[in-house]
Amino acid sequence: MPRLGIIGTGLIGASIGLAARASGWDVAGYDRDPAAVSGALVAGAIDAVAERDEIYATCNVVAIAAHVSGTLDEIVALGRRDLRGDQLVIDVASVKAPIAKAAASIAAFVPTHPMAGSERRGPGAARSDLFRDRVWCYVPAGEQRTAQARAFIAELGARPVAVDAAEHDRIVALTSHLPQLLAFAFTRRVGERSTSDPEIVDALCGPVARELLRLGRSSPQMWDEIFRANADAIRAEFARLLEAIDDRRLSG
Repeated sequence: MPRLGIIGTGLIGASIGLAARASGWDVAGYDRDPAAVSGALVAGAIDAVAERDEIYATCNVVAIAAHVSGTLDEIVALGRRDLRGDQLVIDVASVKAPIAKAAASIAAFVPTHPMAGSERRGPGAARSDLFRDRVWCYVPAGEQRTAQARAFIAELGARPVAVDAAEHDRIVALTSHLPQLLAFAFTRRVGERSTSDPEIVDALCGPVARELLRLGRSSPQMWDEIFRANADAIRAEFARLLEAIDDRRLSG
């Protein structure tokens, strides 16, 4: 039975564990937060709790499912480990250029990013079908590891799509990061407006507003790291968005 190790058992890590276990993998999990790894065990996302050394020593595939800073810290530590020749290590961070640069000398590593998630957080929110039929980007590395990464992604039900790391970050600045930033800002503004008449404000929220409010409940800590890591691309897209708003307003 193949063995998967998960470093970080929050929503994404635990969802990877659930999907892998459903596909016949034995799954070990580590998280520096004892409550998170215990929650993953209770949720059935992992078969066993393990330390990092055991995970890297025994697992065919290791998925680093941490925030951007935690992923970069793990890559630094990974550079000091002796990995097996057939071992695959992937990450799932929402930015790829800094990850790919940090891991450039690690032959076992393939940077990836599943285009799936939720405003909910923690292993209790994990779902075995979170990645089903969703795009899962990967940055091509060595031929063997890239093939392994594609196969693993497909086994979890997702659609592997190759992308250049820098191009990935420029695109998701528009398609993912900027909308999330607007959702946080919109949610804050609605909260300010609701202090005087919350019932009528809620009643007059349309479907788009409610979707933004849902996204506005996402983890600020995780997203703040993403915003900082991809700040230049987000600023560029925000400037273009303002131009588009001006054009639309003036066209009438």
